[in-house]
Amino acid sequence: MKNFRFIYFTFILCFTAISLFAQQLPHFRNYSFNLQTLNPASVSLKDIPDIMLDHRAQWTGFSGAPKISTISGKYSFRDDMSAGAFIMNDSYGISRRLDINLNYAYVLKTDNFNLSFGLAWTLTQFKLLSSQITIYDAVDQSLNQSIDDKTWKPDANAGIMISADKYFAGFSILQLFKSRYMFFDNTNQVPGLIRDQRHFYITGGYKLSDSNGLHNFTPTLNMYFAKSTPFKFDLIANYTYKNTFLASLNFSKGDALILTAGYKYDRYIFTYSFDMVMSRIRNVSSGAHEICIGMFLYKSEKDKGGSNSMF
Repeated sequence: MKNFRFIYFTFILCFTAISLFAQQLPHFRNYSFNLQTLNPASVSLKDIPDIMLDHRAQWTGFSGAPKISTISGKYSFRDDMSAGAFIMNDSYGISRRLDINLNYAYVLKTDNFNLSFGLAWTLTQFKLLSSQITIYDAVDQSLNQSIDDKTWKPDANAGIMISADKYFAGFSILQLFKSRYMFFDNTNQVPGLIRDQRHFYITGGYKLSDSNGLHNFTPTLNMYFAKSTPFKFDLIANYTYKNTFLASLNFSKGDALILTAGYKYDRYIFTYSFDMVMSRIRNVSSGAHEICIGMFLYKSEKDKGGSNSMF
């Protein structure tokens, strides 16, 4: 127990006594439904549900494990323009992060493909809960355990995406302005600093179908990296039968093997994902769970001239 408290205290110091130069953004397993959180240009894609609810509980059984909840929506108000928004709440340890995101995409249409340019304005509230800290030395003065602190900061994302009936590919940069969050600067001689780093995402997929369109197979690759963090990628195999039953197998480098199953009925989609953790965290975690519920505003995405279907 003492060793655990020492490790926990060391982790807290990373937030409060020194500058933090890199961190991973919240991530999901159902990338087909949550592309808006990775690339603002994706709000132009027709076959992604228009309204989405997503909840992910990561590292089940681990104290202070990440939990992410998101509600998102998008709407194409012209053939060449789309807008979207999402609100995301991310909690892990003593940290709380609330993101409000507004996306805009402009589409250049050609005979063979569409090219989308996306921009997003974000507003983030970062909160540290000092009152929940348990320190090893009760008389340590480097932390003020009597108060919590929070701050708001704006930022922006940008992305580009090319899409057609059988494929899509995109590149995006998140946290362009690298916002800085200062905590406890008025109450502590050792203020804490958290600074966002730019995150880079490359995502793409290609749809394969049989002659009758009953079976669809869409291999997808998602790569992401940020300064001072390991390069990571997800290799995903998506399968659908009659555009109704969904299944996928996802290999996340150095992290987990993910199984997803889902069902689509009329305008509604439901999916469930489970992580089989492969990293060392598996010794204290029983996996991760994610649930998605989506709805199209129209009876069929095909009625909207959809392409780049994920299903």
